[in-house]
Amino acid sequence: TTYEWSTFEALENTIVLVNSTPPQKLVAPFGSYTFDLPEGSYAIRAEYYRGNLLEYCAEEEITIVGDGDFVLDLLMFPPIEDVYLCEDINLSEDIFDYEELLEDEEDSMVLLYATGILSVLAIIAALFLWKRGKKGDGKRGTEGIDETDETDGKEDYGYEPPEPEPEAPEESEEPVKRGELEPEGAESAIPSDLQEVLSIIRGRDGRIAQKDLRLRLNCSEAKASLMITDLEDRGLVKKVKKGRGNVIILTDL
Repeated sequence: TTYEWSTFEALENTIVLVNSTPPQKLVAPFGSYTFDLPEGSYAIRAEYYRGNLLEYCAEEEITIVGDGDFVLDLLMFPPIEDVYLCEDINLSEDIFDYEELLEDEEDSMVLLYATGILSVLAIIAALFLWKRGKKGDGKRGTEGIDETDETDGKEDYGYEPPEPEPEAPEESEEPVKRGELEPEGAESAIPSDLQEVLSIIRGRDGRIAQKDLRLRLNCSEAKASLMITDLEDRGLVKKVKKGRGNVIILTDL
């Protein structure tokens, strides 16, 4: 019987071939197939098409010794064609583009932190100047009163204008600004292209064939492999060998 790799459901109308002499081929309406074969070594291949496109395939080599009935279930995976591994791949160009992207991300983080620090310093300087201006206005006001009215001057001589209270905002302003920067810095630690990869995998219930992931990203096989390796190093995904291809699985499942 032929089964789909992720749901383990039987695939209907599967084409099953065996390289006997002469070759045998049949269509399994409900996924089940049967061949009569003499002793020897054979390769059994199953293919499942949707429209005119090959969607799943499986191939197994068997050796028959003696008479009897033998059961061979085939777990079918999306195909990985050799053309995708060799055609239109420029490894040096892809690696260079990826490294350049990482450098741009680092430059953006540095610029973000620098802008935040300058903003905090500007706020502190503005509060300091505002505080000095308020003190100067209060002092000039008491001097004018002394010149016009001696009695009032005596009453107001010891008067100190109420101190503005910028100290509390001044102390809380800097942590607030820095706190606002920290989430952005943490979020930008993962590049946007890697976030897109994680989003695609989550959309497929936490697992996806590497070929399907590459097609959704619309990039070369080499670039897709580099991004998957980066996510593996960060401990966010793991790669499992399935048949002729790989399945990418989220580690937080």
